[in-house]
Amino acid sequence: MDQKRAIKLALQGHNVFLTGNAGTGKTYALNEIIDALKVKGLNVATTASTGIASTHINGSTIHSWAGIGIKEKLAEDDLFKLLHNKFSFARIYYADTLIIDEISMLHDFRFDLVERVCRFIKDRHKVFGGMQVIVSGDFFQLPPVTKGSDQKHYCFDAMSWNDLNFKVCYLEKIYRQQDPEFIDLLNSIRKNEVTRDHRKILDGLRNNFENFDIATNLFCKNINVDALNKMALNKINDEAHIRYADTSGIDFKVEILKKNCITPSILELKVGAQVMITANINVRDNIVNGTIGTIVEMGTHEISVEIRSSGRIVPVKRHDWKLTEYDEKTEQDKEVAKFKQFPLKLAWALTIHKSQGATFENINLDLRDVFEINMGYVALSRGTSLEGIYLEGYNPLSIIVDNYVLEKDDEFREISKGLED
Repeated sequence: MDQKRAIKLALQGHNVFLTGNAGTGKTYALNEIIDALKVKGLNVATTASTGIASTHINGSTIHSWAGIGIKEKLAEDDLFKLLHNKFSFARIYYADTLIIDEISMLHDFRFDLVERVCRFIKDRHKVFGGMQVIVSGDFFQLPPVTKGSDQKHYCFDAMSWNDLNFKVCYLEKIYRQQDPEFIDLLNSIRKNEVTRDHRKILDGLRNNFENFDIATNLFCKNINVDALNKMALNKINDEAHIRYADTSGIDFKVEILKKNCITPSILELKVGAQVMITANINVRDNIVNGTIGTIVEMGTHEISVEIRSSGRIVPVKRHDWKLTEYDEKTEQDKEVAKFKQFPLKLAWALTIHKSQGATFENINLDLRDVFEINMGYVALSRGTSLEGIYLEGYNPLSIIVDNYVLEKDDEFREISKGLED
């Protein structure tokens, strides 16, 4: 299915599950849907399962929006507290459409908690209180984290999932990769059909030294990321420049925004530093979240970055990340927190987790310490070509996906195809 068809179904008022392979433009399509619904005059609650994902769509976490926090259960008293809290009541009661991005990382029981809250506040006789629900994500991405348990709690197992009768929009066209051999490799991992020939391709990536020094290193753990970025910055014999974020709004909301934004509150930069742009500055010119470049000039109000892929020098100005909530009095979204900072991050290294959704022309990977299913697929699928990937090594876990997800994915594809017939 193409993006236009998905947007049309959303505008018709259907509940929509927007999915597809890595690199098919799910977040772009979701933002188009959000804009179109708002133009239509609907009150759209824009959320995501994680703070990082929520910044990609200028929203909040679903946990915060629904008022469930980190709870795994809700007592009757909890529901009445939300009902009598004017802010919680307003943002839920007056919402026409609920958006949830990166649905793969939301636990099934928390999805049901959100449904219970919406039903309790809006209409107790209708699923999600009768509001339109649009979710986006790929269950082959990183799964929900459950401490002390191997059970994944995928969202499609939620009791309320089937009640929504989703129109499944499975995006087929891949934009991130163009090389048929690379696409075949990623699809084979996605299908648990990695052959000896595919392993030879992966083994051959150990010879890709050409762009090793300028590539972004993706690690499984934060400790490796922080160490490499600090070491690389210290090697640059130039003055360090500190840029502090400007913030405004309700204090605890600001802290939530700061904590979940991939851009640091305090940026230490130097001319010559390798950086990643952390916001979609100019989609038409492909200056987007994940674009890699080098700082060539530090200014007070803008930082000049030479884009690696094109050689263009672009001015990067401060970017606003916002949290909004529905205001019952004005019947409009009201800003409750703002985080303003240069949308940059040191990019010699990132975690695989924080790279989800980003695109890189050159990456260095070592997948020998992958500890989570699907993590290898996520890491490899960040790249645009095989030539741009250096792979030190990999373990068996890094090239398999969950068979249970594979079965569900086949089901989602069939449902999507049925909508096109």
